[in-house]
Amino acid sequence: MDKNKLNHNADRGSNKQQQLYLNIAFFGVFACAALIFLLLAFDKISPVSEHKKAEKETLSTEAQSETGTESATPKETLAAETSITISLMGDCTLGSAPDSDQYNNFDAYQSVYGIDYFFQNVKSYLEGDDLSIINLEGALTTAENSASKSDVYKGDPSYVSALSNSSIEAVNLANDHTEDYGTAGLTETQTTLKDAGITTFGNDDTSVLEIKGIKVGLVGISAIDKQVSECRTQLTNDINAVKEQGANLIIVNFHWGANGETTPDSDQTTLAHAAIDAGADLVVGHHPHVLQGMEVYNGRTIFYSLGSFCDGANMYSDDMDTVIFQPTFTFSAGKELTQTTNSIIPCTISSDSTFNNYQPTPAEDSEKTRIEEKVKELSNQIGNSISGDNSDANSTSGSDGNTTASSESETSSESETSSETSSDGSNSDGSNNSASDGNDSTKLFLPE
Repeated sequence: MDKNKLNHNADRGSNKQQQLYLNIAFFGVFACAALIFLLLAFDKISPVSEHKKAEKETLSTEAQSETGTESATPKETLAAETSITISLMGDCTLGSAPDSDQYNNFDAYQSVYGIDYFFQNVKSYLEGDDLSIINLEGALTTAENSASKSDVYKGDPSYVSALSNSSIEAVNLANDHTEDYGTAGLTETQTTLKDAGITTFGNDDTSVLEIKGIKVGLVGISAIDKQVSECRTQLTNDINAVKEQGANLIIVNFHWGANGETTPDSDQTTLAHAAIDAGADLVVGHHPHVLQGMEVYNGRTIFYSLGSFCDGANMYSDDMDTVIFQPTFTFSAGKELTQTTNSIIPCTISSDSTFNNYQPTPAEDSEKTRIEEKVKELSNQIGNSISGDNSDANSTSGSDGNTTASSESETSSESETSSETSSDGSNSDGSNNSASDGNDSTKLFLPE
């Protein structure tokens, strides 16, 4: 073969090899550049910025420090203490009697002003608590066959929105108007309330709600036309039922007493004391349609009658005074009741002083003061000295968890009236707020 041709072929092979190396080098440089570009771009769009990286590193360090400590805090712990505030109101009738004035009854107001009209003046108070409870008289039903008695009341089932839209979460149905429209009316009422997310209780039905980790047992008993012994049996059974469900706080609603009477009778007192002896932490009453006084028995509060509240049953009333009763219960980390602070918000059942327009409204100025004084006087009449003396104006707690009875004038816009009682009824002077020991100077302090 020609030597020159061989050399030429060799040169061509050498050139190809050099070109191959150059191509490899070029792609290597390109690949490196692309990799660097991608890394830089990823760093910019990464969801973890340098600041977040630092935060995570700090949290990681803290977590390691905590897990390395013998007394490491668990992820979920009970608060040192827990407080819940409950609003309780008296008789509410969301409807009318068949023979009522169709131009001025509850139904007429609903058709003109809408369903939210009725509780709009007190709604803010009810939204600010942990639980709101009323006594509902009458049925929410479309049933037509009423009971054979003079006074029967019902409202359309849609009226339940008056409650659900106003932060009312529980309803007592133990009263003498529950079956105004028979069993069918009662069943529809219960279904309507439950469908609206409202808890019902009363008579043989009890309920236990959990609020902030505290189980609240609700008991309702109608004592109308019943013997005390019959009521006591039912009371014991119902309280035991909520205890078995782990209730930490037990509230008993009684429908009792006589219409228009401002002083509780002996049956009311007997049943109230029996309820507390059986384990109730609070007793409230209704049916008289007027206010009755408060008592502390064995360190637990009794409010004998809360009066009427949203009273669709009566267009005219001789007594429009009422209250929102707001006790606040404080519990230890072990869920033991350590303190009860009682507050009342004086109200009237109507925003018009001349007739009932079915719109409960907080009282103001002289009317507010008058109702406060009325509650004091009514309580004094049943052996409870409610004082306006603010000389001991600061609440103090001893090492045993008991709280000295005291008061502090409210300066907020709500201007609530407050009283405090210890969990065992003891005062700073060692006296005991118990009616059972013959002490008639039980003190529920209210501001002047």
